[in-house]
Amino acid sequence: MSVLPGCGDKTSEDSTKTKSDKIVAVSTITIINDIVKNIGKDKVEAYSICGVGIDPHTYHPKPSDPRMVVNSDIVFINGFALEHWIEEMIRGAGGSKTEVVVTEGLTPMTDEKGFGDPDPHAWFDVTNVKKYADNVAKGLIEIDPGNKEYYETNLKEYRLKLDSLDAWIKEQINTIPESQRVLITSHDAFRYFGRAYNIEVKGLQGISTEAKIRTEDLKNLIDYVKQKDLKSVFIETSVNPKLLEQISSETNAKIGGTLYSDSIGNEGTPEGTYIGAVKHNVNTVVNALK
Repeated sequence: MSVLPGCGDKTSEDSTKTKSDKIVAVSTITIINDIVKNIGKDKVEAYSICGVGIDPHTYHPKPSDPRMVVNSDIVFINGFALEHWIEEMIRGAGGSKTEVVVTEGLTPMTDEKGFGDPDPHAWFDVTNVKKYADNVAKGLIEIDPGNKEYYETNLKEYRLKLDSLDAWIKEQINTIPESQRVLITSHDAFRYFGRAYNIEVKGLQGISTEAKIRTEDLKNLIDYVKQKDLKSVFIETSVNPKLLEQISSETNAKIGGTLYSDSIGNEGTPEGTYIGAVKHNVNTVVNALK
């Protein structure tokens, strides 16, 4: 795990200071923020810089974001080149911050459409999220050793939930006919998912939504959907759906539903947790492709 000295959720307002003795933890994305909540529980006030539905690839920090970092005790980032904006923000916030890279210890997939850049979407293999959770727990223990046992207990409970989720996903994906086991999405956010759960994945863009879409790429994907006679393609909550809707209109494939890719859902909803968002995705894909 990297613990190094040194994006906005509306629930944080302009400050992350609390009146309690809780640790103030800032994460770059909602997915990591939810993991922090599960490990930290009532010992931690957790905030996300990128709010629900925000695309971290193209995120432009708000003036309040550096203040959020200043007021935090620890910052959790995904790494794998997802948040190109965070290091400058931490430096600009002044002082040093404990920074935890939650992908530490994982080997990234690379971008077949780019230049070997790491694919940051490691969270879509649930076994990787166990490493995320391990690193979160280590980071919290690093700055709050007095509550080590508390964080370790929460980590064990969360890892069991992840094991259950992983087994459930495998069962569900296996109900899709092999000929239809193809996931077409806006960008390549689901390749870890495809590798882990035996489903072919094709995105219109590369791993980043900053990648420019070529007319040739669009045509090739339309031809592929026609060739495979796929029933459905899928849009993402944090990506403009226009081009996937065009693919649908030019093929026999319907819009199978909306998937969570770089963000979880709204707080207080079933999809407002990492586990809930993944279950939503799997149910959506299975129902559309069976």
